Amino acid sequence: MVFLSLWIDKGLGLIIGGFVPSPLGRVIRYVPTLPEIAIALAIWALGCLLVTVFYKITVAVREATGD
Repeated sequence: MVFLSLWIDKGLGLIIGGFVPSPLGRVIRYVPTLPEIAIALAIWALGCLLVTVFYKITVAVREATGD
């Protein structure tokens, strides 16, 4: 309920950061910078690496147990 009330209070600006209006009511175009893109790609790459490692461990355990 707290999350829902905050979402209603803040609107979609809480969810979509690129569409937060300025204090004057104008919506300013947002373009992510190179460091922001690099950080996002690094997070996705780390997630893919972890999924790969976990799959490899799962396959090794299944082969060892004979399932």
